[in-house]
Amino acid sequence: MKLSTRAEYGIRVLVALAHADPERPVSLAGIARADKLPHAYIEQLVGALRRAGLVTATRGHSGGYRLARPADQISLVDAVRALDGPILEMPCAGPNDLESCDRPQDCSVHDSLSGMLGATSLADVAAGTGGPPYPPAVRRRVVAAHAKSTAASSASTTN
Repeated sequence: MKLSTRAEYGIRVLVALAHADPERPVSLAGIARADKLPHAYIEQLVGALRRAGLVTATRGHSGGYRLARPADQISLVDAVRALDGPILEMPCAGPNDLESCDRPQDCSVHDSLSGMLGATSLADVAAGTGGPPYPPAVRRRVVAAHAKSTAASSASTTN
């Protein structure tokens, strides 16, 4: 599954807030600096997270953001939906709920994705973090090297 940059950065902001003292608001400038994220972009993302009820804002000199509820009560499905909208837009869905379907049985792919993301809490993700991910240029190099080795393996097995 590919996550959009919007979802990745938003989840990274949520993880930073999960690591912070829940009693003290955290500035976006501090998160942007620590995680090497574009400040203006994460300001937009935090607006979506706030509207979804995942973070709260405090204004003023000592203001900032904090999680609206404990990290173990925020699932990844909540975060991804807040940032990107429906997990899977169903072709048979209605205009008010792009994820619902009127089939007699639920879609197994949709249920699996929603279930997996719903079973993973922000606390689970925050417990396993070891710092910001590789920069995009490094990721592109790693992906290209993997594709090259996969292509070489495929070529050797077909000969």
